[in-house]
Amino acid sequence: MSIFENQSNEETLTIIENFIPKIKQCLYNTEYQEREDLEQEIKLKIIEKLATVRFQDPPSFWDFFSS
Repeated sequence: MSIFENQSNEETLTIIENFIPKIKQCLYNTEYQEREDLEQEIKLKIIEKLATVRFQDPPSFWDFFSS
């Protein structure tokens, strides 16, 4: 079972919503006719990457001393 399967759709939407301002900002560099398609592609790539990335808990303060 992958990490992505444990992640709810609400969490995925939250992540995408957090990226929307930056996506919109970058879309001004493209032609007007292609912006909507490019925005959808970027969102799709974010979702695909979320499915492949393995998220781990960050090390605690004491983990640095035990190593």
